[in-house]
Amino acid sequence: MISRVRRLRPGARRPGRYAVTRFLAGFTLIEMLVALVIVGILLFVALPGYQYAVIKSTRAAARGALLDLTSRQEQYFVNHKRYAVALPDLGLPGELYIDGQAEPVSLQSAAYRIQLEVGDGGYSGVRAVPLNRQSADSGCMTFSLSRIGVRSVSGTLSPRDCW
Repeated sequence: MISRVRRLRPGARRPGRYAVTRFLAGFTLIEMLVALVIVGILLFVALPGYQYAVIKSTRAAARGALLDLTSRQEQYFVNHKRYAVALPDLGLPGELYIDGQAEPVSLQSAAYRIQLEVGDGGYSGVRAVPLNRQSADSGCMTFSLSRIGVRSVSGTLSPRDCW
């Protein structure tokens, strides 16, 4: 069997040789800068939407914590014929700070501080005060839920939009 081998004259280039060496050389500076500009534009567009989604989900955690605290108060009332005036009476720490998942955390990593609203007549409701990064949420700042179920916020949005 005779194989046909094509012989190149000295100094001749093989077909596709430039493409192979170009591929092995890596990226040029211009290609790298174009890729960085595209990534920067994508971050510029996507980051505000992501931050809004995080703030909105943390609002939901605060609302859930307030509803949980209200149900604890109602159970305490059923058991003791009066409302609790302190968080430890409800089985919670004296200072309750929660994160975006409504888990108790320290002040440094907290999104909200949960408080009982206690006036002259006793318990009147619960409140979630924003802390740290969540305080940038100007739409729905402080959430409040009264003993009789009236929902309110101290931000620029209406309670209907926040709750």
